[in-house]
Amino acid sequence: MKVFKSFFKQKETLFGILAAMMFQLIFVVVWLTGYDGVYDRTNQFKVGIVNEDSEVGEKIVTALKISELFELNNMDHFDEAKKELDQRNINMLIYLPEHLTENLLANENASIEYYINQSSPMVTKQIMEKAATEINKNINEQIQQMFDKQMSKEVPQELLSQLENDHTLAELLSETVIAMQSNYKQTRLQEKVIKTNANETFTATMLPLLIVLASYISAMLISQHLQFAERKLRHKQKKVSLFISRQIINIFVAIIISLLTISLIYLFKMSSGQKFFLLWGFQTILMFSFLALSQIFVMLFGNIGMVFNIALTAIQLVSSGAIVSRELLSPFYNSLGKLLPATYGVNSYFSFVFGGGSVTTDMKYLVAIICVLLIIAICVQGIIFIVGKFRLNTTNKI
Repeated sequence: MKVFKSFFKQKETLFGILAAMMFQLIFVVVWLTGYDGVYDRTNQFKVGIVNEDSEVGEKIVTALKISELFELNNMDHFDEAKKELDQRNINMLIYLPEHLTENLLANENASIEYYINQSSPMVTKQIMEKAATEINKNINEQIQQMFDKQMSKEVPQELLSQLENDHTLAELLSETVIAMQSNYKQTRLQEKVIKTNANETFTATMLPLLIVLASYISAMLISQHLQFAERKLRHKQKKVSLFISRQIINIFVAIIISLLTISLIYLFKMSSGQKFFLLWGFQTILMFSFLALSQIFVMLFGNIGMVFNIALTAIQLVSSGAIVSRELLSPFYNSLGKLLPATYGVNSYFSFVFGGGSVTTDMKYLVAIICVLLIIAICVQGIIFIVGKFRLNTTNKI
């Protein structure tokens, strides 16, 4: 019993229990608030539409706008729209071909093409595929209604001269309309879903989440233990030298751990043909950004700072779009994601694994975030130095 009580006299035991409780509390609160109402915000998805048909195509576009299922963007050129899809600026591209109306009237094959970029979160792909099926079904129903009304009005006038009485007229009109409607029903607009940047393996879909999660947790642990080491050296070395040395260690660690990460990706053949050194360079920048972020809280609060890092782990997983597309998140988490490095890590790993996207743009954002974080870290060190001086002077006066 004495040994049991002695454990609870150690602050490390209490801190461990508190950390575990906070971990549960933070993850549950962040994830429940972050993913609340996700399916109520599907109208924030962006769908591009390229229409080359002036009759039925125009009516389809009008009907889609009225439905307000998604944010609909009219696009003039297919190639430009395809680039927007590859860059993940739109979530789906609908293409209405030029001879759509002619093919329908001639009872020939007619189809609408739905392009869905697979280089996106799983939830987004599932919603877009389901939406393509539903949209196509609604379009066919509307076209059938339009055709029925039109055919009822366009019975050839020359048939009237061949009729002898009202009874024959009624019969002929009925037979003509039924025949024309039956002929049309043989041809429906086909749903043609085209998956771009496809990689069907579940592992590939989860890789961005895995890399970001593993990288940030690694950064948290490194920052915590570097803080322990810095405390022991604080009375022997200058604070400026300690800070500079710490950043050099962060760079070195980022390079080495990133080499291990990318080697494993290549070993399991998860890269979509990207150059090794490009992947290594990007992962190094991403890892260093995580180190620069996680170190700030342990600098300020010591071990308690790990609670903030745990919160950031949950927040970044939600706001980065690794699991659920950022368009479905609340405005708060959507905006917050733009300020955190995990978002750009997830974007780039979708590009690395599936294709599409802009890795260069993500790297620029990460470098900017790193610069801001280092400036904040320098300010934190300055605050700590000033507070330390103030306490020392107060102690000496007493």
